Amino acid sequence: MVQKITLRDQVKNFLQDQMINGELSFGERISLPVLAKKLNVSVTPIREALTQLQHADIVEAIPNRGFFLPQPNIEKVSELYPIIANLEYLGVSESSYNKKDIDTLEKLFEKENSYNNPVDRIQSDIKFHQILLKNYKNDSLKNILYDLKLRVFIYEFYYMKDANLAKVSSDYHKNVIASIKNGNTLKAAELIKESWLTSIPFIQGYFKQKTS
Repeated sequence: MVQKITLRDQVKNFLQDQMINGELSFGERISLPVLAKKLNVSVTPIREALTQLQHADIVEAIPNRGFFLPQPNIEKVSELYPIIANLEYLGVSESSYNKKDIDTLEKLFEKENSYNNPVDRIQSDIKFHQILLKNYKNDSLKNILYDLKLRVFIYEFYYMKDANLAKVSSDYHKNVIASIKNGNTLKAAELIKESWLTSIPFIQGYFKQKTS
């Protein structure tokens, strides 16, 4: 069954692409005309879609100024990462994987280790987690996860800029694949949860240093 992609989702995808490409960062204004041109619609539905994203705390609206990507918020990191960790744990623990899935994960892992820049690393990381949840049947949970991950996306970008931390993420992926190959999806889920939680201290420390 082909799912219809809503304008709201198109806007989210576009914002994520802009963040990946370094065209949009913390506190920056989101251009309605650029979005409208890119998605080939008028500004009015773009504004409505951004208002929906505002209610989901993905963007913020400043009166008489427009829509912006929120400033970094260390408290939000402490709130959101454990939620993401537990939801993804649930999704992986209740999923099943065939040989094709494992082959795809292994290929992504190989690519991930060949990259030297954070943009490629994070794109590979996104795909890896998408494959992990591909067979999970709860679309509501996956949609919630998508929104939550978009809210922490730029934090992850800074995480992947650190080569040592990127290696930590890669090691988790290696062990996740090994657990799935051994038929131990519960262990794989535990590793995924742990990988999200280990990100918190670095991100908190990084942005405390930036704002001090």
